[in-house]
Amino acid sequence: MKDGPIFTASGSRLILIGLWLATCVTLIAATWQFIVPLNFRDPDDALRLVQVRDLLAGQSWFDVTQYRILPPGGTPMHWSRLVDLPIALMLAALEPLLGTPLAERITLVTIPLILLLLSALLVYAIARRLALGRGTALLAVTLLLSALSILIQYAPLRIDHHGTQVLYGALAIWALIRTDRTDGRLGLIAGAATAAWLQVSAEGLPYAVAIGGLYGLRHMLVPGRWRDMRNYVAALTGVSALFLFGTHDLADALVPWCDSLSPAYLLPLILVTGVMLGFHPLTGDATLVRRALPLVLAAGAGAASFLLVARDCLAGPFQSLDPIVYQLWYLAVREGLPIWDQKPDLQAIILVPALLGFAGSALALARTRAANEREAWACLIVMQIVAFAVSLSVMRAMAFAHLLALPGNAVLVIALMRQAQRLRLPPLRVLLTASCVLATPIGASAIITALLNSGEPEAGNASGVPDRFHCTTYATLRGLDALPPALLFTPLDIGAHMLVYTRHSVMATGHHRNAIGMKEVLQAFTATPDAARQIVTDSGAHYLVLCLGENEIERYRTLYPRSLSAALARGRPPAWLEPVPMRPGEPVKVYRIARPAA
Repeated sequence: MKDGPIFTASGSRLILIGLWLATCVTLIAATWQFIVPLNFRDPDDALRLVQVRDLLAGQSWFDVTQYRILPPGGTPMHWSRLVDLPIALMLAALEPLLGTPLAERITLVTIPLILLLLSALLVYAIARRLALGRGTALLAVTLLLSALSILIQYAPLRIDHHGTQVLYGALAIWALIRTDRTDGRLGLIAGAATAAWLQVSAEGLPYAVAIGGLYGLRHMLVPGRWRDMRNYVAALTGVSALFLFGTHDLADALVPWCDSLSPAYLLPLILVTGVMLGFHPLTGDATLVRRALPLVLAAGAGAASFLLVARDCLAGPFQSLDPIVYQLWYLAVREGLPIWDQKPDLQAIILVPALLGFAGSALALARTRAANEREAWACLIVMQIVAFAVSLSVMRAMAFAHLLALPGNAVLVIALMRQAQRLRLPPLRVLLTASCVLATPIGASAIITALLNSGEPEAGNASGVPDRFHCTTYATLRGLDALPPALLFTPLDIGAHMLVYTRHSVMATGHHRNAIGMKEVLQAFTATPDAARQIVTDSGAHYLVLCLGENEIERYRTLYPRSLSAALARGRPPAWLEPVPMRPGEPVKVYRIARPAA
């Protein structure tokens, strides 16, 4: 599909870089009030920096335990060193030159923006491989750089794994839709990219299966496609094993975790690859049935082995949480909930850009005549369906679903604009042409938010930073950091901030592998002050720390009006909590925990 203006290859690259630079300036300006104080809005980003600091301070590359969460044993993390690596390399290079504070800020701004540039280049490359003209491909990039549902994963200080996994997913999709080559190299790229995605997050599992299914379908329907199928499963298996044992010590690598790539998934994958590669020479490629037989046998063997060794993983990693942790923590993490548990405006924001992308992709498929191009669009549409289904069950997955919709979004906008330009009446032509912006992700999201969002703006001060973030910065925690290093009893949502801004340890953060610590924290803050005393004093913590007005405390105070949280919110701490004065202007509340009498 060709569009109007002709762009040269070098000119298109310059335009893309210019669009990215303009987006960088906008994002930095919009988040400057968070960058300067190094104010993390998401605890995962804060804890990621803690993990990188520990790595640079000498913690083993193979040890991803966070020892300052529920010490002394610590908490094994399900995070990947692949995400830590670029952050650590840039920090190691900049710290000797700039000092730690400035080096950290530059790194935490630069890394997400570099990932955004790479994602923009992949979106452009995907659009071009779908036979879209350079102008339409640049429009797809423009839509990416204005889609808030995607940009939120690439904002400055957003160093958690979400942007990285979107990038790996985009690389796998680029390789998948390359239907012009059948030498197997693209299967290798898709397999390696998907393996990296799985190492970063187990959320890549449905996509890995879907990509493998598409390669398998191609192999069955079109003779000569075996090498892509073979190389995909071989690379997926081999690189997954390499990443697992190359980033974890042997003891941890052999634990069958359900929330990350582990033997629970690797063993069935090895069996799938072995059966497929073993039976293919015996059946050959002469007929569709012969081509399909190794795939069917491999899929059956993989499913059977998964049920045998990892049946518990079918319920997901969160279903085994203690009821109080599941109810008060997991169900309060909005980004992990399905669409039916979201507010109406957010439901529409999840749905509309993806549905517009479906319409554009279907239009492009209907107009395309070349066999390779039709196959590429068909594969993209299948992956759009998979990503859309995942985004319905997990809200944070909408970033990838919306990225896959971008080529279709661009096609739809161009088609609507061309129809509008055909109108003879100038005022109507101008009006309808301008109205095409409503078919873009940002236009649709803006109109939806305006129509459906009735919530009150979040309280803040003149700096534009919401009040709930003012308690967790370097500036507001200096008094706490000045105390001798100790174990803190804190609510879950601010635990990671205590680790990044102070030298203390915490009982728990909002990370599910620390099931024991999370349960104790939730029980204590929701129990009556008398009942909470036993839990808190038995924990071994020296101080209880909280931020009044923080969302988590407000929720407990409302749900449990007689609880410790409610008493602290009213400014009436029990006698066994001794207030510790902080520096002037520091809003954090710190209490020394009185040890029980002998």
